[in-house]
Amino acid sequence: MRPYDLWKRMINGKVYTEDAVTTRVNTVFAVNQLTPEEYTDLIQLIEQKYSENAA
Repeated sequence: MRPYDLWKRMINGKVYTEDAVTTRVNTVFAVNQLTPEEYTDLIQLIEQKYSENAA
């Protein structure tokens, strides 16, 4: 499983807090395990999934 797919599943499952998952995705991106497009997609997914909690 690619890092992108793994993180997408974890974000959808809300395995971590928003801050923790954002930090971890940033780290994975920093070590070149995600493309810029995948990173953008994951960050947008984090914003979407965790904003549902605020409503």
